[in-house]
Amino acid sequence: MTGSSAEIEALLFDGNDLNNPTPGMLPAIFRDIVGRLDAAGLAYAVIGRIALALHEQARFVREIEIVVGGDADERDRIAALARATQARFAAHMDPRKCEHPIVLTMRPSTCSVETQLLAEAITCPWFGVQARLASAEHLLWLWCHNEGPDHAMNASALIVGGTVDLYSVRSLLRTTDDMEESGQRRLRLAIGDAVLSVTSSFSRFMAERRARLDPHYVPLWRRLQAEAAKEND
Repeated sequence: MTGSSAEIEALLFDGNDLNNPTPGMLPAIFRDIVGRLDAAGLAYAVIGRIALALHEQARFVREIEIVVGGDADERDRIAALARATQARFAAHMDPRKCEHPIVLTMRPSTCSVETQLLAEAITCPWFGVQARLASAEHLLWLWCHNEGPDHAMNASALIVGGTVDLYSVRSLLRTTDDMEESGQRRLRLAIGDAVLSVTSSFSRFMAERRARLDPHYVPLWRRLQAEAAKEND
């Protein structure tokens, strides 16, 4: 399953205030920061829910998360790019001016797996510009490697999408996991949640289907069986 940024845009509205323009500004903010990163010649990869939509069903997004290549010396440069975008779109990103601002999170890569994430990012048109988005495997690694409020839900949704190579994710986790193998444990939990989600959805589908069936309907194989029994009699 693959999605598009258009599916995200369709969800960018404030259900409590349809006249609130802030959610709809996310594509413009995205284009601005991607343009700044490209102009600066920095390697980057978009992560988070925006990237999830490339591999699974789109969801409402209020945050742009980006990993940027470079060492610790690049932190100030990365922060300056983020501040420039935040200043330009202050009306929609400054919590003092907006009740539910769009959040931009940018940070330098922190380990060899994230360096690999940058190298294997997928380039595709996203919100009208060519952007680099993290692969399904690296997204799942991120959500299992670290704990976060939405990580378990996002990981499960990504697995349900069916585009992720779980063996590759396990291999990535082995190189970064702690002594307690917390990442492997989170991955197993996410797989379990995904299985339960699919099973539950299938069970509901079958229950609804059975409810719509004619209670007097007799399958063909059963009718043939009955006819054969009569002939034998």
